[in-house]
Amino acid sequence: MGTGFERIKEICKKENSPFPEIEFNENYFYVTFRQSEEYLKLAGEAEKVPQKVPEKVTIKVTERVTERVTEKQRIILEKIKKDRFITAKHLAVIVGISERKIKENIKKLKDKGLLKRLGPSKGGYWEILEK
Repeated sequence: MGTGFERIKEICKKENSPFPEIEFNENYFYVTFRQSEEYLKLAGEAEKVPQKVPEKVTIKVTERVTERVTEKQRIILEKIKKDRFITAKHLAVIVGISERKIKENIKKLKDKGLLKRLGPSKGGYWEILEK
């Protein structure tokens, strides 16, 4: 561990990035880095996500379909509507949850009949469905 954490702290300060979360136990440590708001704005991905997310909300997914989805699922649908080639990795950055959770939410949206994947995993695209 030596001076590594101090160097990380200095670089984060210099780059105006948030200091990473560091978790220890007797066998190992985890370091979680977060992107700064400035970086996300430059990348065109910064959007405010509500801090408190209600369990379920009713939203209008398309002009004719109203479905019960979570706030995170609503955001996922909005982003897919804007960019049908968006990746789960990119959605994770925008929504602020892990890629695994994005994939779980996408599966739920598919199960509800609101979302469909067309084409292969790489090179395919998303389609928002109407019931």
